[in-house]
Amino acid sequence: VLSNNRIGDCLFGRAIDLLFGHGAMPADADYGDEPEAISAECGEDHADQSEPEDEAEAQLAWHLSAPLLYDLYVDCSLSWPALSVAWLPDEPDEPCRLAFGLHTDGSEPHELIIAELACSYEEQISQNPWQHWSLDGLGHAVGFGCNVKAAGTSLLRPIARFAHPTEVNRVLPCPSRPRVLATKAATGAVLLFDYKCERPPGGGPDATLLPTSAEAADGFALAWGPPPEQSQQQLLASGGNDGRLCVWDVGVAAGGSGGGAAVQASGGPLLDIADAHGEVCAVAFCRSSGPPSLASVGNDGHLRLWDVRAGVRFVSASISKNEVLAVDWSYHQDKVLATSGKGGTVHIWDLRSMRDPQHTLVGHDGEVVAVKWAPFQEGLLATCSSDTRLLLWDLSAVRTDNQTFEEESDVGGIPNASPQLLFTHSGHAAPVSDFAWSDIDDFLLCSVSEDCKLHIWQSSAAVHAADSSSGDDEPVGAGEDGTHAAGARAAKRARGGVEQGTSDVPLRAADAIELG
Repeated sequence: VLSNNRIGDCLFGRAIDLLFGHGAMPADADYGDEPEAISAECGEDHADQSEPEDEAEAQLAWHLSAPLLYDLYVDCSLSWPALSVAWLPDEPDEPCRLAFGLHTDGSEPHELIIAELACSYEEQISQNPWQHWSLDGLGHAVGFGCNVKAAGTSLLRPIARFAHPTEVNRVLPCPSRPRVLATKAATGAVLLFDYKCERPPGGGPDATLLPTSAEAADGFALAWGPPPEQSQQQLLASGGNDGRLCVWDVGVAAGGSGGGAAVQASGGPLLDIADAHGEVCAVAFCRSSGPPSLASVGNDGHLRLWDVRAGVRFVSASISKNEVLAVDWSYHQDKVLATSGKGGTVHIWDLRSMRDPQHTLVGHDGEVVAVKWAPFQEGLLATCSSDTRLLLWDLSAVRTDNQTFEEESDVGGIPNASPQLLFTHSGHAAPVSDFAWSDIDDFLLCSVSEDCKLHIWQSSAAVHAADSSSGDDEPVGAGEDGTHAAGARAAKRARGGVEQGTSDVPLRAADAIELG
């Protein structure tokens, strides 16, 4: 597993040290929740899964290998599963925060929760790295690589909770005003919450967005446009299972002080298309400056691009025989998109030539429900699937002269996976519903799965250092002047909620190099 994830020899010393040296895990170490406890928490019958002995063996193997593969790993057991999760954009003088929605069985209200992560990084692996934490109002967690800031405080604590009319299909923070969150309800309505706004107990959303000409339909498609450069208007797109695509011009006020909400919705959609697809499964805005462009995909296997201001479609391409469930526009190349769906493969498209995908990524065994580009590094993206795995892909593993590598038989422990596979997060034991990249630190992610789990994790810096090493004399991650950016990353980390410790122990590899 280590070599197939392109970690290479750089981790073998660490592995030997952990398993046989001072870092060996004691025989009586607690390896976390038993499968039976997980089943009871989520109210599901897992009797049809593999034998308990096999599950225990797999769980033990996972807990032994995880400290080799991650610099930070937190496994949170929630009371109910979450369908969507999102990091809130980094703001000065605030710990890092994330938002997620709990999907209950109706015996308790569905909730939108904003939680604060308050911890510091551990600088080296201890003899037994695994720890247990109680999460105020959420559940409990196990993990390693971090410590709570102060005794008696919670590693992850909710700072705002809102009753939601249905399950939260999607939650996304506004890029220009992180205090404003958009959610997609099962009714099809788009709800806007200013989570810092004072409101009476049980207060509802600050605004509700609906189509003007028809009833809204259930769906998962939701996307904010890029931050406006001068105007206070912010675009927000949504789509439903009825095939309707809508774009609103949402006013996001710079104030919001004095208890007033920092959001105002316009009277109706800026764009309202009744038959964009059979069902609109996902939408994504182009992140470059210029006239706003929107991509949409659906159960009809088509990718369509829309000029939002003109209200016209300018590209329509059949890209799959299966449902296309996800789409995302590259942060660094405005002509490049990624799509995924029920076929299990991920496709990278260059809009200048749509006859064939630029890359086809193979590695999932189930439908791929989300694909998202990394904001900090070109050619890096992640996907999650019903096969319980979340995969990181590095497109630089393929040459740029249209020459491709021969298909490998086993990459990252996955048979017949594409060579672009960089890392496999296999900590989830149920289908992964959603994930998000953080802007607090490179390679820091959160993910949620159907077994009531929320994971916060960062793969080992050795993975990225080994992958990005060019073989020359310049240190990995050095800038143009040959210096490292560790100071800037440590300052950003301290300003967020995951901050560096203060002991005299040297920084780990994750702190000593600029990732990506």
